[in-house]
Amino acid sequence: MTLLLIALNVLIYFGYQGGDSAREAKAVESYLQAGLLSRERSLFIQSFSARHELTASATTQLEHVRRNQMARMVLYDLQFENSIHNNSDYLADNNWQAQRSKVEQLRDQISSMRFGFIPARFSVEGLFGAMFLHGSFAHLAGNMLFLFIFGFALEIALGRWLYLGLYLTCGVASHLLWWVMDPAWITGVGASGAISGLMGMYLALYGLRRINFFYWLGPMFGYFRAPALWILPVWMGKELYGLFMANDNTNYYAHLGGLGAGFVAIYLAQLGNRLSVDQDYLNKTDPDAEFKRELTGLDKQIASFELEKASTRGLAMLERYPSRPELLEKLYSLALNRQDKTLLSAVLKQLFKLPDSAQSLLLFKRLAADSTAAQQSLLRHPNVQLHLLQRLLRLDQGASALASWRLLCKTKQRPPMLPAMTLQLAKQLGRQQDLKAVAELSQFLNRTYPDSEQTAQIGIYLQHLNNH
Repeated sequence: MTLLLIALNVLIYFGYQGGDSAREAKAVESYLQAGLLSRERSLFIQSFSARHELTASATTQLEHVRRNQMARMVLYDLQFENSIHNNSDYLADNNWQAQRSKVEQLRDQISSMRFGFIPARFSVEGLFGAMFLHGSFAHLAGNMLFLFIFGFALEIALGRWLYLGLYLTCGVASHLLWWVMDPAWITGVGASGAISGLMGMYLALYGLRRINFFYWLGPMFGYFRAPALWILPVWMGKELYGLFMANDNTNYYAHLGGLGAGFVAIYLAQLGNRLSVDQDYLNKTDPDAEFKRELTGLDKQIASFELEKASTRGLAMLERYPSRPELLEKLYSLALNRQDKTLLSAVLKQLFKLPDSAQSLLLFKRLAADSTAAQQSLLRHPNVQLHLLQRLLRLDQGASALASWRLLCKTKQRPPMLPAMTLQLAKQLGRQQDLKAVAELSQFLNRTYPDSEQTAQIGIYLQHLNNH
């Protein structure tokens, strides 16, 4: 659902709002061609200067603004438009009304005018539509970043439909607070209110649970853990300061409304036990945390040459954490260096039970390489080599399997499946164009199993390779 919301916002911005420049140009051209600027210019300058308390020099600068720019200012100034609609001269002039009505219809095709939220001109379309519009790419990117950060965690914890419902509710609540507190003639767009609501929900859900906070103080930066709720007064303080002290275009009412709605909705639902939340996700801990701690302890013992203690600890860990490649790799090296038969047997038993993976393949290839050393009598045991050969053949590792096959051929009691494995190995080596190795396998079968079906097949296969 979070990805869908992000995709929808991006699609609307590039697919729909991308045409706003053409719509605006058409409205401005129509306004100028109708001669409305000549009629309204002095009224606009007087109104704008009074409302913004311009100095005489600033008013003079406004008077010299280019026609196109002045027309844009007039068309987007909804408070001036409202005053025009109540102007006695305007009301008495049907031609003026008709011309302006036509221009306003064109202007209202611009996305922010059609679906933006204007508190002084309340509309349901604006109430919902504004949260899917953005004023610039930077505005869109910033909002989508925070939607990405908070959205996924909340969607998993709350479920997609409750999450979506609360997202929309917070967006609506942010506009309603603005409408109640400051019914201005200003167009508001953006998902900021809804996303502030996500932060409110996040804080209410995590409450006093400790989460990571990033800090940056000059040359020092890092993370500290603190209850999630600590951020609420900090954020609220920032928004209230902006509301009363800052002189910018940020809609702090929308931020406060969304944040408050999100926090209150989750808090009240939890208070009445009406909220079904994935508590396992909220209280998530690393399932491997204990294993990682023990693995670190094992590493320290090995590094300190406390090898006997490490071996004892390793056997216990194999029982608690079976089939862990990272553990098997460490204990394999330890057992091999100490020639610890008990530990090595336990490691090999679990190693051969590992599922096929890149990590297990590396371990099997290492085992095959180590088995070539004459002093590794534990590894060269026929049972170990039989399991290793079967696994390497299954993984299509003919080159590594050849060494295990040679060791098995030297044993007094050869396994019954050796002819079949020899033929399988020959086919793998043949695909690698290793004709010398295939000939070696063929000679072995002819010498040891002259009447077997595999002997006849490998002879035909070798002849085929030689002919091609």
